[in-house]
Amino acid sequence: MNKLLTIVFNSYYSEKRLKNVVKNLKHFNIIIIENSLQNDVKLKFEKKYSNVKVIIPKKNLGLAAGYNLGIKKAKTKFVFLNNPDIEISHSSIMKLLNYARIIKKFGIISPVYKNQKYHKNYGSNKNLFLKNNIHSVDWIDNNFLIDKSKIKKFLFDENYFLYFETIDFCLNLKRKGKNLYIIKNIKFEHFGSKSVDSKYDDVVKLTRAWHYNWSKFYYFKKNFGFFLAIRKILPNFLRAIKRMLIYKISRKQKEYLLHKTELSGILASIFNKPSSYRPFDDE
Repeated sequence: MNKLLTIVFNSYYSEKRLKNVVKNLKHFNIIIIENSLQNDVKLKFEKKYSNVKVIIPKKNLGLAAGYNLGIKKAKTKFVFLNNPDIEISHSSIMKLLNYARIIKKFGIISPVYKNQKYHKNYGSNKNLFLKNNIHSVDWIDNNFLIDKSKIKKFLFDENYFLYFETIDFCLNLKRKGKNLYIIKNIKFEHFGSKSVDSKYDDVVKLTRAWHYNWSKFYYFKKNFGFFLAIRKILPNFLRAIKRMLIYKISRKQKEYLLHKTELSGILASIFNKPSSYRPFDDE
């Protein structure tokens, strides 16, 4: 068992995806934060895999608080934070760990998507190349490695439930002088929002619609001020209103509800209400 690294997965009805990921990572300590609160997931994984610990929190923590809990529970120097909708090899993680030893002073280091044609898991105004496939960037979105000893004061803002929590985390690290790196020759497969079991697709769409808009306004207000946040969220606000009207007239209830949920997230954030939308709470 590798004594330097713990892999943390934030899970929410992600059992199918986790089975595919975990079976190939038997030489690492793995912590799963199971936000669906299903105790049978804990029983299944801990019985089958001696390297896996499943934590069932008292409530659905979302990503920010889930990552913080995983970091706190990890007993190794390095922690690799992930969502379940990935595929990465043992050798790639070992390479990433080796780069962590070489670079030493970093806030985050991360592999990159195998397919970067449409999306990348990082962004930068400059994307500075350093050496040996190491690039300095401004933000990295999930699936990154941290040195636990160096980020104790920079944990995730738990006001976020979903979306923008990693971008906020990166900005905080950058402002404190911490460097963020991607390693171009270490790649992983990302299946794009496929963590949750497909039978919950409708619920997931509503949840993402609400929290994306709530988090977008909160992020810009927190980091750049209220008026910039209003300017940034205004297109989302106008689009939600327009589409609500269109789908109300055409009697497409599912689409109408989706954009009504977007609007609800925007208004909740503007009026300083917490990121409280939980679709399963009333079931």
